[in-house]
Amino acid sequence: MRGASGLPRLTELDIAQLYRNAADWPLPGKALLGGAVVCLLWVAGNTFYLSGAREQLRQLEAQEVALEQQVALKTVQVAGLESQASDLNTMQGRFTNLLRQLPAETEVPGLLEDIGRLSATNGLVLEAIDLLDDQPRTLYIESPMQIGVTGAFHDLAAFINGMAGMPRIITVHDLAFSHVDPSGLRLSLVAKTYRYNHQAGDDLEADLHPPSPALAEPVAYDFSSLRDPFQSPSRQMVRPAGRPAAGPDFARPRGVLESVALDQFEMVGTLSLGTQTFVLLRGASSVYRLAIGDYLGPDHGRITAIHDSHVELAELFPDGQGAWLERSQTLALNVNS
Repeated sequence: MRGASGLPRLTELDIAQLYRNAADWPLPGKALLGGAVVCLLWVAGNTFYLSGAREQLRQLEAQEVALEQQVALKTVQVAGLESQASDLNTMQGRFTNLLRQLPAETEVPGLLEDIGRLSATNGLVLEAIDLLDDQPRTLYIESPMQIGVTGAFHDLAAFINGMAGMPRIITVHDLAFSHVDPSGLRLSLVAKTYRYNHQAGDDLEADLHPPSPALAEPVAYDFSSLRDPFQSPSRQMVRPAGRPAAGPDFARPRGVLESVALDQFEMVGTLSLGTQTFVLLRGASSVYRLAIGDYLGPDHGRITAIHDSHVELAELFPDGQGAWLERSQTLALNVNS
């Protein structure tokens, strides 16, 4: 009961009296009071004064990291700036030279002669060439023309390839194919040639910002192994693949083995007699001994090399256009023989 009765007396202590008697407190009490006051001041200062400054410090640290990244990026860019400026000057010079290579005046008469000669070389019929209106551009002038030619598909493709290989700059646009007969096509296209624009000559250097165009090297159009996509495979003549060669000697008497198809033979071994090597081939229920230079098969096949694992032949066959082609064939050793 004394604790309950003493609590009201404790709460009624005079705070001022405690403050006046603080000088008489023992040292641990003074230290405890001082620590409490310092903690109270630190909490109040941190809450009302340092919280805003700390948030601002975090923002500045994040900004510092971003600036360091930008500095690193700019350093890399500056390191390559000199070489980029040199490359830009080189490209501008190349572009200037390309523009100066364009003819100052129109060269349509010479171009028409070249197109007519190219179409005749590829066996085409040049139906019409219509000159269209010039199209002025910033640094050059386009001179388009509408061209119509008739012929086989691969000959038309060779004609387009030949136009790309002309010495003057020519671009081909708006290609359109149409049938004129079961074996022929009509090609309509727009060919553009270019010449230098004098009116833009004074401002040429100031306008040369784009990179120089890449000029492709002309490539020969080889259609020997390609088919015509505008004809069904059953109707078109397949152009055989092979090397041009002289025709066979029809006055030569043909041997018995030249009447048997090549796929009816199989290599069963080789035979050496002194310095000469023979190949042993089995066909038509018999084994034959052949040397280099002997003929085999219906396509004028002639043995060109004999190896332990295979034998090589060269066959001749017509290309369907009056010439002869040569192809290589190989018969491998049948290890189960």
